[in-house]
This record gives sequence, structure tokens and C-alpha cells, in this order.
Amino acid sequence: MSELGTRLREARVNKGYTLNTLQQMTKIQKKYLQAIEEGHYDEVPGTFYVRAFVKQYADMVGLDGDQLLKVYANELEVQNDPSSEASLIEEKEEELPSRLETRHSGEDKNRLEMILSYIPLFILTGIIILIILILFFAIQDLQKEKQKETAQVRPTTSIVESVEPSSSLEIDNESEKEEADEAESNEDTTETTEESTETDKNQIKVGDQLITQKSEEGSEKTYQLEGNLDKYKFGAEAESFVWLGIYEDGAMVVDQTIPAGESFEYQANAGVQEIRLEFGYPEGGAFTVNGKKIEVDPAVPSSVLFLVGSDADEAANSTESLDVEGLSDESSTETTEAVGD
Repeated sequence: MSELGTRLREARVNKGYTLNTLQQMTKIQKKYLQAIEEGHYDEVPGTFYVRAFVKQYADMVGLDGDQLLKVYANELEVQNDPSSEASLIEEKEEELPSRLETRHSGEDKNRLEMILSYIPLFILTGIIILIILILFFAIQDLQKEKQKETAQVRPTTSIVESVEPSSSLEIDNESEKEEADEAESNEDTTETTEESTETDKNQIKVGDQLITQKSEEGSEKTYQLEGNLDKYKFGAEAESFVWLGIYEDGAMVVDQTIPAGESFEYQANAGVQEIRLEFGYPEGGAFTVNGKKIEVDPAVPSSVLFLVGSDADEAANSTESLDVEGLSDESSTETTEAVGD
């Protein structure tokens, strides 16, 4: 092995190239590369090709080809062998068609690969178009079904409309009859309830007792107490600060201020005929009897009057007058009879 060949081989090995790899890279036949490494330059056709192959080999493995040619110029001198040159020319001519063929075959392969790469895109496009067509026809079918349904519903609605008036008239007539019967049956009950409400509408229940309103609208609210006076407690509930005055038969018995939120109650004395409650600030509270709030008249909002036993006294006075008149009549008839005798 020559010194040049050894140097080239070491550079190739350091690069990690094999002779086959280097053959593909340099386009130099493997046998010539091996001959250069072993120093058999006579196997290469001519000094020109030896120098060209050495320079290309050196450049490919990272060495300076020109420098190597200068250093090993004497080693590379080889006698020209016409037969070897002719064989090299033949080999070159044979290589040219093969390279063209490989180039054309590579181009055909690239075209085929390019066409194959578009096949998934074509398939996906076809699937999308198919889905769009399916949706289009499905929507058309739904529209046709809706049109059929509307066409079937229209005559039924017209029939219903023609039938509705008669049925509604029958229902109205029946309801009118029922209302008339109910009105007739309720006439008697309404009359009786009206009579009872006329007697009870003025009565107010305060605790266990009853009081009856005696006053008319626009005047001081007046109530008649029923039962014993000791069963009633009078007072007020303060919504804000308020003054309360209580009078018995015109004489003040209570002079009281009530803070907001508090209440006050008073038990009247026995034998009293009138009890009047008054507010200093009418909007500040409400009058109470037995804990129940009592309404006042809007025209006189600051006071309310309670009467004790007036109706009973009037009734007693009327019965006594009737008895006196009866006695006087009897005595007059007796005197007239005596005079006649």
C-alpha cells in the first residue's frame, strides 16, 4: 500500500465512509477507489484519470486535493495504457445511459409519489361532497314531509272551526241555565243575609264583648257599650310619640304621654255614662278597647266617644211613661163611671 493511498484511506475511515458510500458520492467506480488506496495506479486508465480521481477522492474526505497532487506527483506518474483508456471510455459510455435511465426512473418515481400524495386529498374531498349531497337530499325530504303534514292539517282545522260555534252555543245556554237556577236559589239566602248584615254590620267584637256604632259619617265616632262596664279596658297604642286624654262624663281622668311602640290601658270607674278618648297627635297612634284598635271618623280623627247604658235607660223611661199613661187612663175611666152613676 502506498503512502498516498494510506493517507486517503485513513481520512475516509475518519469520515465514516465506506467504499460503496464514496462511490455514490464521487461517481467513481469502487475498483478504482480501491486501486488508489492500495497504490495500484496502473489499474486506473492513464495518469490524467489517476490525478482526477485522487483529487476528487481527497476533496470528498476533507483533504486538500491540489496539495496532495503536488506532494505525491512522482508517485502518481503512470505509463499511459491505450487499452485501459479505451476500456475507460467504453465504461463511461456505458455509464451514461445508465445514469440517464436512473434519472428518468427517479423522475418517474417522484411523479408517482406526488400523485399518490394527492390521493388522500381527493378521497377527503369526495367524502365531503358526498356528505353535502346527503344533507341536501335529507333537507328536501323533510320539507316535503312538512308540506304534506300542513296539507293534511288544513281541512281538519276548517272542520273544527265549523263545529265550534254550535258547541259553544250549547255550552253557553247550559251555563246560562245553571246561573239562572243558582241565582233563583240564592235569592232567598241573599235576602236573609242582607237582613242579618244590616243588624250586625255596625257591631264590633272587642275581646269577649260587643260594641255598636251609633254615629254617622262626618261626626265624632260614637260607640254603644253592651254589658257591664267593668268588662272594658280603654287605651291606646303609640306608633310615634302621642298624648292621650281620657274623660269620664266630661271630666279628665287621664293625662298621659305614650312613647313610640308602647301602649296604655285604663279601667273606667263604675256609674260612668260617657267615656271620651282624645289624642294630641292623631296620626301618632290608635285608640283601643280590650286591646283591639278602634276606627275613628276621618272628619274627627282626634277623638272617639263611648256611651254606657243610654239605650237601656231610654227603654226604661219609655216603659215607665207607658205605665203612667195606662194608670191615668184607668183612673179617668173610673171617675167618669162614678160621675155617670
